[in-house]
Amino acid sequence: MKKNKFKPEQCLTINHQMNNQPANKLTNQKTGAGYGEPLSAFLHSRRQFLKVAGGAVALAGSVATLPLGASAVLAASGDFVVTGGFPAKGVYLSPVKAVGQSYNAVGSYWEVNYGDPNSLVFEIRGSKDGLSFSNWIDVSRDNFEGPDHISTARTFGPLQPLNTAYIQFRLTIPSGVAVKLAGVTFIDTADGPALAEVPVSNVPIASATKPYIISRSDWGANEAWRYSGSRLLWPTEYRTIKAIIIHHSETSNVYNADPSVDVRSIYRYHAITQGWGDIGYNFLIDWKGNIYEGRYGGDDVVAGHAYQYNYGSIGICMIGSFKSVKPTEAQLTSLTRLLAWKAYTKNLNPTGKAFLIDKTVNVFLGHRDVINTTCPGDVGYSVLPTLRAQVAGILGGTVVTPPPMTPTPPTTPVPASYNVDLVSVTFTPTTVKLGDTVKIEAVVKNTGTATIQTQNPAPGFVYEEGQTYESLSLDKASGKFRLAIDFSGNSGISHPYRWGLGKTLAPGATTTITGYVKMKTVRQVDMFGGVIQEYVKYFEDNIGTTRIKTITPGPNRTTKVASREADPNIRYFSETGHNLGYAFRTYWENNGGLAQFGYPLTEEFTEESDTEKGKTFLVQYFQRNRFEYHPEFKGTKDEVLLGLLGVKQTAGRTFPKAAPIKDTPTKLYFAATGHTLGGTFYTYWKTHGGLPIFGYPISEEFLEKNPDDGKTYTVQYFERNRFEYHPEFKGTKDEVLLGLLGTALCRTKGWL
Repeated sequence: MKKNKFKPEQCLTINHQMNNQPANKLTNQKTGAGYGEPLSAFLHSRRQFLKVAGGAVALAGSVATLPLGASAVLAASGDFVVTGGFPAKGVYLSPVKAVGQSYNAVGSYWEVNYGDPNSLVFEIRGSKDGLSFSNWIDVSRDNFEGPDHISTARTFGPLQPLNTAYIQFRLTIPSGVAVKLAGVTFIDTADGPALAEVPVSNVPIASATKPYIISRSDWGANEAWRYSGSRLLWPTEYRTIKAIIIHHSETSNVYNADPSVDVRSIYRYHAITQGWGDIGYNFLIDWKGNIYEGRYGGDDVVAGHAYQYNYGSIGICMIGSFKSVKPTEAQLTSLTRLLAWKAYTKNLNPTGKAFLIDKTVNVFLGHRDVINTTCPGDVGYSVLPTLRAQVAGILGGTVVTPPPMTPTPPTTPVPASYNVDLVSVTFTPTTVKLGDTVKIEAVVKNTGTATIQTQNPAPGFVYEEGQTYESLSLDKASGKFRLAIDFSGNSGISHPYRWGLGKTLAPGATTTITGYVKMKTVRQVDMFGGVIQEYVKYFEDNIGTTRIKTITPGPNRTTKVASREADPNIRYFSETGHNLGYAFRTYWENNGGLAQFGYPLTEEFTEESDTEKGKTFLVQYFQRNRFEYHPEFKGTKDEVLLGLLGVKQTAGRTFPKAAPIKDTPTKLYFAATGHTLGGTFYTYWKTHGGLPIFGYPISEEFLEKNPDDGKTYTVQYFERNRFEYHPEFKGTKDEVLLGLLGTALCRTKGWL
C-alpha cells in the first residue's frame, strides 16, 4: 500500500487549462481579497497539510454537518454544508472552511426548494492559510450521468483534485431559484495498490483482441461500498449491447503519477456521495492509457452513465476534461483497442446505426447524443469520427489472436460452452382490446456447444397483466434457460413474463416458443424479448421491440369530425378537428382559453365519472384537461368543472408531505393535502385561476422527465394539472407551462 499526493506543479495544470492563460499570467479578474493566484500555490504535501488543517476558523451563517441517515445521498459526517442564508437572487459567499482532514478530491452538491437547479453556478477555491485564495473553479453540473434506479432532489458537480487546508465556495443564484442547501464533500482515496504503467501490448493495433484491463481488485475497489449492511444497493442487470457511449469525467487534466487515485475518487463519489452503490462507468481510461474495469458485474452489466440509455449500451470514460484539450495519445490508443475488442465480440458495426431505447444513434456515440450535456467535451467529441473509421479498419482486417502464454496440451478437452440466438420475437396484435391477449412468438437457436436445459412454464402459458413468474411461484432454476419478456416503464421485477423452451435444446437445434399476456389496463407500452440463463446472464435482450396499445371497446373519441360552425355558438378547431360550443365554449374562453386548456381533442360525449362511481357527466377532453358539465349547478360558477387529471395521472404514486409552515406573501401551506406552494409556481397559480382552476398542490416541486419531449423539468402536481418550469422562457408568459394531462389520458384510453 502507498500514500499518493498531488504535486504543486501537477496542480498548476488545472488552472492552465481552465483559464487558458500562460502560467505567469494566472489571475482572476473578479474582485475580492486573495483572488487571482494560481491554485498550485496553495496545495501542500500530505505532511504540510496535516500541520495546518487543525486551525479553527469561525463559520458565519447557518452551517451544518448533515447527519447520516436512511438515504444514501445524505451528507457524510465530514462534509461542509450550508443550509440557510441564501439570497433570493445574486451571489452567496460561504464561510471559509478549515477542512481538518486529509483528502485528495472534493465534490459539490446542492438542493433547491424550487426553480431549475442546473441554472445555478457553483464555484470553489482553496487556500493554504484561509486568507489568500486560488482562482475560482466552476463546478456547476454538466455531465448529467447516473443509473436509472436513482432519483434524488440533490444535484452534483464534477470532482476536483484539491487538497488545500481551507475551502470556500460561492453560488451565483438566478431569479426564480430558491436554494435549500449547498455542500462540499472531501474524498480521501490516496491509499491503494501501487500500479505500474499499462503493460505494453505486443498485439498489433490492427487486432481486435482484448486489451489489458486493470481489475477492480487491482485498482483497489472497496467492494463494501456496494452494500448497506447486507443489502446490495445496486443489483446487477444485463442487456444485449447495441451501442458504446463515450464520456469524459470532467475532473480536470492534472496528470497524477498514479491515476488509480482518480479512479477510486470517482468510485467513492458515485457509490457513496451520490448513493449509486457503485461506479457509473463500465470502463475508465487514464492519461497513461491504463484501462480500468468499472461497474461490478462483468461483461454487458448495465452501468450508470446515461440514465435510461444505460440499457443496451457500454459507457467508457476518458478521465479528464476535453472541452478544449485533446485526450492524450495513450488514451486514444487504448480507447481504440477497447472499442475494437468490444465491437468484435458484440458484433457491432462501428460506422453503423442502432436503435437505443427511443432514438436512432451512432453505434459509437458521445454522451451528448442522448442527454442534454456537453460531454465528452467539444474536442473529445470531435475525435469520434476518426475512432469509428479506425475501428472499422481494424475489423476489416484479419483478427490476430496471440498464442497463449502456456500451450494447452492437445489431450485437454475443450469445455462445452453456452450460446443462444433469439432469431426473432413477434407480438400480435399491436392494438388489443381490454381483456384480450397479446400473442408472443419467439424462435430460439442453440448456437453453443452445450445442451440447453429449460424449465416451466411450458409454451402456451397465459399470464395476466400484473402477474409475474415470481407471483405465480415459477421461480428461477439456476442455469436453465427461458424466454423473458419485458416492457417499457416497468418498475417492478425485470422481465416478469417468462416461458420455458418446451424441450431440451441440443447444439444447433431450433425451437419456437409461444406465450400469451392478457391485457387488463388501457395504455401503451413497448414490449421486447430476450433469452436468459437464470442466475447467469441474458444472452439476448431488447429484441423485437413492438408498441402495444390496449384500448377500451367502443369508438375512438379523438377521431376528427366535420365543422358545426353554422351554429354561431360553436367554434371549430381545424388543428384537432373538433368543435367547441355553448357552456363549454363560454368556460374555455372566460378562463384562459388556449394557453390554459389547449385545443379540444374530442367532441362532447357522456362518460362515467372517475371520482363519483355510478354517475355520468357530459364531458369534453382538451390537451390540458377535461371539462365536466353539471346541470345541477346551472347558472353558477360550478356549472362547468374541471376533471381531477393531476390526481388521475399520479394514481399509485406517493409524494412526501411537507412540514407545515407559516404562510407568507410568497409561500403557502395547504393542510388539506400537506403540501406547500411558493415562488414562481405560486405566482402563476394565483394569477391564472388558483384553487378553482388547478386545485390544491398534491406534491412538492421535484425534477421529472417530460414524456412528450424527453427533457427533465422542475414540476409540481396539482389536483387538476401539472406545472412545468421552463427557465429558457424566463420573463415571458411561457416561463410556467401546464402539462398535457388531457392528451396523456386520451393516450391511455387508446384514442391517440
